[in-house]
Amino acid sequence: REIGSVLVGSVAAPIIISYLKVIQNQKQQQQQQQQDARQITQKFDWNSFWLVATEDNTNFIHGENNHGKINTISHAQRLTKALEQLGPTYVKFGQALASRPDVVPPSLAAALSTLQDQMTRFDGEVARDIVRKELTPRVEEGSIEKQDLEDLLESLVEEPVAAASIGQVYKASLPGRGSVAVKVQRPGVRLLVESDTELLLAVAKFLESLPGLPNPSSGNNEDNDIDDRSKPSRLINTQLVSATQEFMSRIFEELDYRNEAANCKKFADLYSRKSGTSKDVSVVVPEVYLNWCTENVLVMEWIDGTKLTDVSAFENSDESSGAQSDATLAKDSVEENLALVKVAIDSTLSQLLVTGILHADPHAGNLLKIRLDDGTVTLGYLDFGLLSTIPMKVRDALVCSVALQVFSRDVDAVSSLFGELQLIPQYILDDDSERLALAEALEITFGNSLKYLDSSDPNFNDTTTVPELKFDKLLDSLSRLVPRFQFDLPPYFINNARALSTLEGIARSLDPTFNVLTIMYPYALNRLLRNPSQSPVVERTLQQLIRSEVDGRVDRKKMKRLLRDSATISGLPKRRVVWDIMKEREGRKLVMDILKEE
Repeated sequence: REIGSVLVGSVAAPIIISYLKVIQNQKQQQQQQQQDARQITQKFDWNSFWLVATEDNTNFIHGENNHGKINTISHAQRLTKALEQLGPTYVKFGQALASRPDVVPPSLAAALSTLQDQMTRFDGEVARDIVRKELTPRVEEGSIEKQDLEDLLESLVEEPVAAASIGQVYKASLPGRGSVAVKVQRPGVRLLVESDTELLLAVAKFLESLPGLPNPSSGNNEDNDIDDRSKPSRLINTQLVSATQEFMSRIFEELDYRNEAANCKKFADLYSRKSGTSKDVSVVVPEVYLNWCTENVLVMEWIDGTKLTDVSAFENSDESSGAQSDATLAKDSVEENLALVKVAIDSTLSQLLVTGILHADPHAGNLLKIRLDDGTVTLGYLDFGLLSTIPMKVRDALVCSVALQVFSRDVDAVSSLFGELQLIPQYILDDDSERLALAEALEITFGNSLKYLDSSDPNFNDTTTVPELKFDKLLDSLSRLVPRFQFDLPPYFINNARALSTLEGIARSLDPTFNVLTIMYPYALNRLLRNPSQSPVVERTLQQLIRSEVDGRVDRKKMKRLLRDSATISGLPKRRVVWDIMKEREGRKLVMDILKEE
């Protein structure tokens, strides 16, 4: 009853009234502009629809008296506020939708991305009771000591340090381990999620069944440049039911804290500065104490640090450095923070392109700036509810896409990789006309989101010009292609692209000349030249880049340029680049093939 009241009274009714006004205005415009078909009102556009603002009579904004001033609120904000009011499942559902441009338009996704877990905190004694109930069987089986459990419960702070939709986090002390974070699941949340699942699936099925609206004319899209041949037979031409099922399955996965404990250990085994095996990533990952973890309780090492969203704060515990000038301190702080942000970007790219084991939501709030005992700073990760695994085929295609676009600006070759990237159904790429339309659309997309240095610029040289990437433009343009080419953008793709965008924004606030592609491009070249996975797609792409389009022979100038790019941008000597190539079997094969031709 409460859900129906909020959704119908506070969201649906105002939106329907506004929508009827839009339709009425469209008809009036058509009657006035019959002489010029190109100026007949544009087709119904969901992206614009969610931006429409109407009078706010629901006290959603702040609930305060504005002394007669009329508040307005967009449809997207109205829905966002309603989801916050409805509770944990709906908040998480909205957050998930924000990372699915194949399901919701950019304007709604932007509003949903602001959703916060503003949950009422449950009592500390309730948390203690849950911890005691969950861990007493571990005492009985002998895996933990009874006195240790009592000490943990006694040290548990009264107020949680964080209260999210599924659980609360408390600081406590574990004998022999020091300070720990204790995550306690909200009582009754599983039953709530189960009932919400049934309702959300019913709503998704209903929305999918609604017929599409007639478009009075084909109109023009917002940029008047991307072909739009899609003719949806439904009002909402996306797979809402499957998206809802996927989302709810992930929620149920997060409800079992044993999954998060396993994810944390898996992440640490790869990337922890203490024991990780990765050669590229070395970060702080909290140690998880598996004997103390159950379905509803998670106990792990306590990590002190500053969220990366606030890297402007300069922590300096050494009072003897007061002799330095404020300007020097500020400069040191900026350089320190910039180096840390670069580590965060490097870490995300390594996970995405090298290991394929990826933190599924690496936003700046889940990344910490940690000052070590020796005074240096390093990066720390939090929240391991979900990890993503990127198939080798997708990683190779990402590498090839970056190299092809930056080195040779070959949009057609990039579009051919969208099948390997698992972004577009293969039958779309097998259709010559659709393939051509995709290449044309990507040409426009890259034109809007990549800014190349002009050849007349004094900074222009023989090294490949690495363009400036505008993440917001790229994500917006790709989301516009979703219904046209049946894009399937995985959540990890959007979440990590947004994370890189946020990190680049922080970096550019510290250094306006920072360009994330100068980090991404060397990764791509290194993998392309070494081809450690012996991928035929990588091999084919490399041959495209180094061979002449005229006679098919190795082009010395192109080969030298590749090596120069890899050395110049990465900062490594050319000899080191060649040595790294020779370490891999495919790299040695490449060198031998070139020597044979010579």
